[in-house]
Amino acid sequence: MAGDDTITPPPTSADKLIPFSITNKVPVKLDLEKHNYTSWSSFFKIHLGSLGLKSHVEQEASSSDPDPEWCKLDDLIKMWILGSLCESLQEQVVSTPGNAKALWDHLKDLFHDNKDARAINLDNELRSIKIGKMSINEYCTKIKSMADRLKNLGTVVSEKDLVIYAVNGLDSRFATIVKIIRHREPLPTFETTRNMLLLDESSMHEEAGAFTTIESSSSSPTVLVATNSSGQKGPLPNYGPTASPTGHAFGTQPTAP
Repeated sequence: MAGDDTITPPPTSADKLIPFSITNKVPVKLDLEKHNYTSWSSFFKIHLGSLGLKSHVEQEASSSDPDPEWCKLDDLIKMWILGSLCESLQEQVVSTPGNAKALWDHLKDLFHDNKDARAINLDNELRSIKIGKMSINEYCTKIKSMADRLKNLGTVVSEKDLVIYAVNGLDSRFATIVKIIRHREPLPTFETTRNMLLLDESSMHEEAGAFTTIESSSSSPTVLVATNSSGQKGPLPNYGPTASPTGHAFGTQPTAP
């Protein structure tokens, strides 16, 4: 039946694709330090699939002497791949011989070599993370980023573990909210934990601001106010260091007229 046929879009010619920028379609720069092969390859395959070109990185060339148009497309895909790599990785693989699939496979092997060892190191780093001078937002974002990198290495961190790592790395400023989180049954989600910590941090900042305002007010000079004979209030006049309000020096008696 015609409805059962899978329609594959015809490959676009290389000449039409040359002006396109790959960064608009693949917003992730592949980087060994970020362990982001999974997200990068997913974006790239989606882009190639939309053009009917995914076979260039998934299948070997169908013949030993492919047609010129296929070669142009394959070279363009190699340029796209190289253009989506971080600078250090680009230098490492730019001389890879062969077609786009050979370059693709080389990158895949690089990211899967010693994958378990890198996952262990990153997991240890996540378990021992401390907030230090980071804000709560910076701290939680870093934890989530490390968990995503572990996922790219094939190790999934559970929601419960994320919460445990987050509260264990906090300092004494957050002792009260940490007790509340630890006694929740079940533990809150990581996002709920982040929101609770953000609210607690905001309250700390408000209290610190109020305390600063009180201290500033208490340290202001005091102005004495006196009431004169007409009942009007005003600051006491300055009679000098040794004069009394009557004009006589302190410690002497006024002379009789």
